[in-house]
Amino acid sequence: MKHRWPLPDGREVDLDYFVNWRPYLWRDPIARALRFLGNLRGKRILEIGGNDGRMTSLFALLGADVAMLDTVDLGPSVAEVAQWGVGDRVRLIRTDGGFNEVRGETFDAVFTKSVLWGVERLAEFLDQIEAHLADGGKVAFVENVRGGRLEFWLRRNIIHRGRFDWEDHYYGITPSQIDLFRERFADLNVRRHRHFVYEIFGRKGFRRKVDLLIREFTFGPIRDVVAPLLAELDRD
Repeated sequence: MKHRWPLPDGREVDLDYFVNWRPYLWRDPIARALRFLGNLRGKRILEIGGNDGRMTSLFALLGADVAMLDTVDLGPSVAEVAQWGVGDRVRLIRTDGGFNEVRGETFDAVFTKSVLWGVERLAEFLDQIEAHLADGGKVAFVENVRGGRLEFWLRRNIIHRGRFDWEDHYYGITPSQIDLFRERFADLNVRRHRHFVYEIFGRKGFRRKVDLLIREFTFGPIRDVVAPLLAELDRD
């Protein structure tokens, strides 16, 4: 087991198994996301686009109650969750790409892996995520970087070895879209890993709720005084 990850019951699992594809590229961002999310015992997690259910199962093994939304066949996820015996802590939900099935619910954390890059109306989608995040809850988005010609060439010829034939539809997260995240989540931390993966971590907090009011109704010296005070309140 090359990359152990500890579970609350004292066992260790191989993180690469749950990362699933290309662990050399995704392992470190996923590990940092898990550390950022912290102790998951008893926490409610919304995972969007869980695909085969591996990360869903890991969250449940770490003690979380997980709701996983996806548009694909849930058969592989059902089998994966059953394999780990965590069905009592997981809800697998087939959706049309929206949030109707969890309407009115809030979560302590929202997680995505290689999902948001394909969302065309990203601003509206992030609004929905923010609305389903409990006060003080965290977001951990581990996403593809759109990149330029070099990244496209490397994806097609090195990473995907000639099987990357959908460039015209590859929407990846661009640097200009990072502002969409900053406008919706507090204390945003953005890191680019090996050119291809964005780590975008943040949370919902008091400061985020009033940031827009500060920008709208304060100016110059007043803003310089008010903003740090609100930051201190948010940390408390």
